[in-house]
Amino acid sequence: MAMIATLLSVKNTASRLSYLCTGLIGLAILSSGAAWLSALLALGFGFNLWHAIVHKNKLLIILSALAAVLFIALLIAIAAFGIALFWVVIAVLLLSLTGFVTNNEALNQAPLKQQAAPEHYIESSPLASFADKQKLRQGYNMWRNKAPSLGALVILRLEGFEQVNQHIGRDFGDLLLAQSANRIKELLNNDGIVSLEEDEKLAHLGGLNFAFICNLASHKHLHEKIITEIFGATLKPFNVANCTIEVTARASYVHCNEQDDDFDNLIKSAYLALDSQPKQQVVAYHQQMMIEQLEQQARLKELAEIDFTNEFELYFQPVIVNDNGQIEFLELLLRWQHPKQGILSASRFIDDIRIAGLAYPLAIFVIERAAELAMALRMEGFAVPLSINVFGPEMLNEEFVEFVTSAMKEHNLRPGDLIVECPLHIFTNLDDKGRAMIARLNNIGLKVCVDGLGDNPVSLSKLPSLAVEYIKVAPALTADFSNQNNIRSLVVGMVQMHNQQSTKVIFEGVETLDQLKFVKSLKGYAAQGYYFGHPLSSVGLMSWLKQWQLAQQQSN
Repeated sequence: MAMIATLLSVKNTASRLSYLCTGLIGLAILSSGAAWLSALLALGFGFNLWHAIVHKNKLLIILSALAAVLFIALLIAIAAFGIALFWVVIAVLLLSLTGFVTNNEALNQAPLKQQAAPEHYIESSPLASFADKQKLRQGYNMWRNKAPSLGALVILRLEGFEQVNQHIGRDFGDLLLAQSANRIKELLNNDGIVSLEEDEKLAHLGGLNFAFICNLASHKHLHEKIITEIFGATLKPFNVANCTIEVTARASYVHCNEQDDDFDNLIKSAYLALDSQPKQQVVAYHQQMMIEQLEQQARLKELAEIDFTNEFELYFQPVIVNDNGQIEFLELLLRWQHPKQGILSASRFIDDIRIAGLAYPLAIFVIERAAELAMALRMEGFAVPLSINVFGPEMLNEEFVEFVTSAMKEHNLRPGDLIVECPLHIFTNLDDKGRAMIARLNNIGLKVCVDGLGDNPVSLSKLPSLAVEYIKVAPALTADFSNQNNIRSLVVGMVQMHNQQSTKVIFEGVETLDQLKFVKSLKGYAAQGYYFGHPLSSVGLMSWLKQWQLAQQQSN
């Protein structure tokens, strides 16, 4: 049976014949016990040992030699002590193991041949004609050594090719990327652009990133001019395979001077600038970016061991109804009592929370704390709703909604006691599942407030579909209220549209009495801002509400 298994694994014909003969001789010895068969068996062991030496397989040689030595030892024992001849079959069993070693050796060698073959079939990429990072480095060093002067390293990142790869294929996407890069290269035909080799001035850094170097000795703003020309002349929508492809670009630049002219540091700084401001089209590197990156790395390290209960706290800020001055609800604002940087607002660390994978645990903490505050308010006789902020779309899932439902039941909260605030850019980009989660939150009694109208561009066609209880207008739309005529008609139109849908419009960022009068003239429902008070710790929430009520009674 051992030899049958060996025959199934061995591919070499000579080896299979040898194992077959050796196995048959072993069976003959077991059945007849003829002594002369041991001579034939010795030939089989000798052949296997010779075969292993020819193939220079160390493990095969060792096993074959051990089998031969065992066979000889057994023959000596048979002659000296008169034991039965069939014991030599033990050596045959050991010899059968060499067949598996031979098979494994063949399997290990096969991939090597397969790996070597593709080297003869490598196709040239359409981007291969561009200089690479190494040539960019060499060109930069030659320019700096020849005539050190003020310069700028510019990195361009082309975007929008995901659509091309998805609809047409990656090969065609690479071709379009090369064509876009060639159009950019034509715009670099300027004496102020440093040549890398011959007439090559644009380098491909890999992926969608390209770079060039500007000599600013005669024109200090040459890099900005070239970037503007690239954006204006080459990056326009085009139709491919009945699809409209919008290719956009972003750029960053870093100045190189005698104090900091190391190529690797410049590349690192330019990438840092590009990645640190993903919403900005052109980003100039400055030292503060490196400081912010180091601070973020320190915060991430601290977040790995953070205790939510001891280090995070909820602050509150009122939303005041314009007509009667009453509190519509209190917005709960997350703060981090940082041991070194002081009190940090959520905007300073919420991205770090997501990177650290703590978004959901933190949301659970906020929900629990908000439910406790809402229950305490109700027990004290205050019918004031509390609003909490959704950090991102990852919170709108089945598990989160179920937890909110259980928290409301556990704390005996009524419909309307809690309000969920969702940023506009997240709300308008919700998929079917996200919208279903919002609907479920409405069904369990949580009102929805859309936050940040005016912070980011939004299609006006999407505004009527925001069927929510509240919508907040960002301070950006009302900050320059002295220029009232330019924005009044636009904002009043949006307010009237939402009023018709029974959506209450709240104006944020109200800091002065004049600003409050202006937002009241826009027919908004309520206002929020420093004019009514800075955010305060929820520890003193009850005392603040009692003072507010007392002040309202005295004013009436």
